[in-house]
Amino acid sequence: MTKLSVGNYFGVGKNRKKILDIIRLGNGWLLLKTENSKSSRDFKVRAVYQTEPRIRSYTPKHAHFAIDFYGKMCANRERALELLQAIILLWTGKIPVEKIIQQYNESVSGLPGYDLEYILHALKWILEQEDINFKGRPPKKQAALDEILGRFNVTAPKGRLGSQLAISLFCDIALGSHPVEALMRANLDILPAKRGRGAV
Repeated sequence: MTKLSVGNYFGVGKNRKKILDIIRLGNGWLLLKTENSKSSRDFKVRAVYQTEPRIRSYTPKHAHFAIDFYGKMCANRERALELLQAIILLWTGKIPVEKIIQQYNESVSGLPGYDLEYILHALKWILEQEDINFKGRPPKKQAALDEILGRFNVTAPKGRLGSQLAISLFCDIALGSHPVEALMRANLDILPAKRGRGAV
């Protein structure tokens, strides 16, 4: 088995990509940042949940986190809203991930699904990736996202319009939308593959 370390490669064939960074989580999982091809600075995020006897992994998607957040909202709305605040704080980039985990770990404990450490570390990279590849969106769509965030007295930090789409997804669910409706409204992860991703 190829050692999973920075500088080595992950995957096989055309999916074989150099590992740029690794985060080792407390639950034994690994988060990998690997090369990708959408732009010169693009990268891909992989979650490795098994390394023996063979590697098993998946690509974290918006839908995974949307459904997870919805489940948390159903279980305990107050604690789930604390998680939303932690995600928004992560998005501002003002506080390191580890400090946010320390600050919110107790208040979101007991919620079903993904743990806080995985959510924040994975989203940090996913949100960065969206900002790197962002090419703009129609003014009407931007206004709709601004309106959703405004319901939580949140505005997009400078340079973070690309990832604003994902943050508005969480906010939309917190406002009562079903995750499928919220994903469709955001036009996330439901486009046919042959259409590409383009500007949203």
